[in-house]
Amino acid sequence: MEQVTRLANKLLIDRPPYMTRRHFVMLADELAYDKVYYKSPLSYHEKLIRLVTYCQASNSRFNIKSFRARINKSYNKLVKSLEKSAGGTI
Repeated sequence: MEQVTRLANKLLIDRPPYMTRRHFVMLADELAYDKVYYKSPLSYHEKLIRLVTYCQASNSRFNIKSFRARINKSYNKLVKSLEKSAGGTI
């Protein structure tokens, strides 16, 4: 007999698992680190596009503007902390 993953008695066959705002915030923070440490901007943007597509598929209320704003906020905070610890600019 075939097993099917269920969440609240809803089949999860054709779409990724449901994600909440908290999941999106965690992903945005991780992407901010990737934005700093990826050697190639192209690699970062490809990953960003894949994650945005995934997030949109998992939750119809996903807001790309707030997601990008969170990435930028976390990125700026990270850059400032790295500048402080390095004693200058990156």
